[in-house]
Amino acid sequence: MGRNIAEGENKDLNLHVELCAERYHRLEEKFSAVELRLDHLQQDFDAFKKSSDTNFKEVKNLIGESKDRRFNVMVTSTATVIVALLGMLGYILTHLPK
Repeated sequence: MGRNIAEGENKDLNLHVELCAERYHRLEEKFSAVELRLDHLQQDFDAFKKSSDTNFKEVKNLIGESKDRRFNVMVTSTATVIVALLGMLGYILTHLPK
């Protein structure tokens, strides 16, 4: 069948022009379908990128807050120890035999 069409195209210029037009039309349809798929992929990728950026920012904030909490705990613990030592020192000084 394909050989008959090719032979027909060789003999009839109008047939060749019509078949070429149909071929180009089919190629354009396929390229349009590929472009549509690529557009969908681009949209999915953009959504994924936006989502991952948001998640990374949240993780960054949680790490920062965790560091702040650790620092506050360390300062509070150190202050408690210092106050306890000062209290013991005051007790010892007030209860020393004279």
